Amino acid sequence: MGNVSSEGRVSTGVVIGRLLLLLAAAAALAGGVILSHRYDRASSSSAERYVCPMHPQVVSATPGDCPICNMALERVRPGHQTEPIVPTQRSVEEVKRRVVAQVVRAPAWVSPGGVVTAVVHKEALQGLGPGSKAAFYRNAQPAVPVSVRLTPEAPAPWDAATVQARFAADQPPGPEGDTGWLQLDARPQELLVVPASAILYSGAGAYVLAAPAGRHDFSRRSIRVGRILDSGYVAERAAERTGAVVVLSGLTEGEQVVTGDTFVLDAERRLRAAQGKAEEVVE
Repeated sequence: MGNVSSEGRVSTGVVIGRLLLLLAAAAALAGGVILSHRYDRASSSSAERYVCPMHPQVVSATPGDCPICNMALERVRPGHQTEPIVPTQRSVEEVKRRVVAQVVRAPAWVSPGGVVTAVVHKEALQGLGPGSKAAFYRNAQPAVPVSVRLTPEAPAPWDAATVQARFAADQPPGPEGDTGWLQLDARPQELLVVPASAILYSGAGAYVLAAPAGRHDFSRRSIRVGRILDSGYVAERAAERTGAVVVLSGLTEGEQVVTGDTFVLDAERRLRAAQGKAEEVVE
């Protein structure tokens, strides 16, 4: 150590000095990025901005492309809170009409005049006309079916998804007021369905995280649902043994829904929205 020349000490000092300069430059750059990010967030409520639909962390004050995926940044109106959802490709499924074949069971009772009334999902009656056959099973005699036929009168609304359908019995169905269930044999139906894992529920009803065809900006979408289908509900996908729900409205064929980690992604969406509102109040 005592033999180190002054020339060696100078060289070492130069190296150390250069390292300190590099560290200072890196710190300044990181500080600039942080300040820039803070400026973007602080100004988001008063000026328009541009956000990547796939990478919400990419925000710009001017139009351009995302440096991660090269998608065009989308304009966000002043004061508008974006709620982008970024699921993996494996957890997204295209909404399609599929062939469903499943036995339908519905609660039923004996009405005045020996007519059997059943509360049936609307889509279960699609393709059935007056005279279509079904079977009524009384709770008092569950092993004895009573043959019934759909009457010509139009079904009466029961709620948003179901109707009261009336069936004439070929033989006395039982005492008035007796309860049981109606059974319709399985028959192929082409219905709009989504996996049960895509459905979330709130006080306002059912919803999904959906995006239009060809888009990736998933957001909450309220839907009206029909009956829940058992495992193996779709003839063409019976091997998957996946349950599903019939969709009556709110989605169209070709759109996309999140089917995996749906609850977690929705919680992230709501948390992000809540944080955005809090930032608006603070700023």
